[in-house]
Amino acid sequence: MASSFDEKKEAQAFEDIFSNVFALYYALKSESRPQSIRRAELKQGEVTAEAIDFIADVELKSKRVVAPQQYRRLMSLVALDRYNDVPAMYRQALGSMFLRNDLNYDGAYRVLYYRAKNNRLQDRDEPVHFPEEVADEAV
Repeated sequence: MASSFDEKKEAQAFEDIFSNVFALYYALKSESRPQSIRRAELKQGEVTAEAIDFIADVELKSKRVVAPQQYRRLMSLVALDRYNDVPAMYRQALGSMFLRNDLNYDGAYRVLYYRAKNNRLQDRDEPVHFPEEVADEAV
């Protein structure tokens, strides 16, 4: 018999997975680069994960879990980067589906998560490490 603590922990894990998946989905959808379809390449027994595949997977899996009206609402919230405003019941159901279908950061699309994280780190403005050098150059 599962305790209520275990159930809450599992529900929180599903919500975290939901957030991870839709954070990447939002990042990929908002990229300025157009999504294009390319021939799949098999390398070392695995097909290369592409952004368009991830986006399609997320949309298809989401349509299977929620009703059409909720799906439209979900996608409108995601487009506004407000996917955490989705009711907890849907976040948990979708998170569970994403976990079963290997869409989390440690699953089939881990390369896309890694790329998105690196792109985000490269977009940050780096602080000047030696402000004295900047001042010396100005003189």
